[in-house]
Amino acid sequence: MQYPEDAAKAANYLREAIPLMVKHGVEPNPRNFSLWYAYVARRNENLNNELDTILAEHGTCPAAQSADLFRRYIIDDEVDFSHRVQVQLGEVVNSLSQQSTTMSEGSENYQSFLEQGIDNLQQHHSESDIKNMLSTLLDQTRRATEMTQTFQCQINEAHVEISTLRKELKSVKKEVTLDALTKINNRGAFDKQLQQEIDQHNSAPNKPLTLIVTDIDNFKRCNDQYGHVMGDKILQSFAKVLEHCCEDVGFCARYGGEEFVVILSDYDPKQAHDIAEKIRTTTERMKIKQRDQADAIDQLTTSLGIAYYRAGETAESFIDRADSCLYQAKQTGRNRTVAESQ
Repeated sequence: MQYPEDAAKAANYLREAIPLMVKHGVEPNPRNFSLWYAYVARRNENLNNELDTILAEHGTCPAAQSADLFRRYIIDDEVDFSHRVQVQLGEVVNSLSQQSTTMSEGSENYQSFLEQGIDNLQQHHSESDIKNMLSTLLDQTRRATEMTQTFQCQINEAHVEISTLRKELKSVKKEVTLDALTKINNRGAFDKQLQQEIDQHNSAPNKPLTLIVTDIDNFKRCNDQYGHVMGDKILQSFAKVLEHCCEDVGFCARYGGEEFVVILSDYDPKQAHDIAEKIRTTTERMKIKQRDQADAIDQLTTSLGIAYYRAGETAESFIDRADSCLYQAKQTGRNRTVAESQ
């Protein structure tokens, strides 16, 4: 993130940010200073909206959410890391290219020497001449062997380095697409996946595409009653329910706050409804123990809204229709699934 402000304006932003951090009990560390500086400077509307939502729900910005916001809005780890990978791979390829050129030149020289040696041996020479030729041949062969071994070592080293970079890239990519608190897919990963599914559906319109939007009923009351730490634990447990119910079935993600989403591809309305009901009934059975207390929280329920994609519509329209069904589920008593009519 770039900072174009002059010294006076930057100082004003900092003076505004620090009291807000104190007010909300935010830990004064460099990451949070950067986050709240960007917030008071209104650098990104999405950042401010998300942070406002978190503050409304928690009264503060928990460390996990701060880390997630910092990664997504203040720095772009994925771009930085990808650039580093690109540079390192360039170095590996360049090194192999140089070594390959040396190897090629050495092979050509060795071949020329062998051809010359064959010509010489076909002529009449003294025993002393033959011994000298054999000695030289052994020496050249030894050099060619050493060159081949060096090149092989270079290839092995490159293989290890590329393998390491691949693992690091996979790890970073996974971290960027996961929600910091619940460890399931985050909003960014959902947006990308949904658009991919929509594009595929529009190219094959006979293939059904379903979106389920769900959240925990009366979550704010749970937060108020049991505290924000327990609220986070509830969200984490609910995310595990989604992963369990959607394993090998659909793409689930945390959309924001206590709201989660599930994308189902190639499932008919009845199958989609059955999956939603499985999520609802599994959540009903979920029990979460409070620390140092024997009793468990067992009154947790979820409401779900189901929408079916209409060819040509935008992702926003699709999500809005699923949200409307979720709203109907809330208005008609909660702990239920409402699907739009076909």
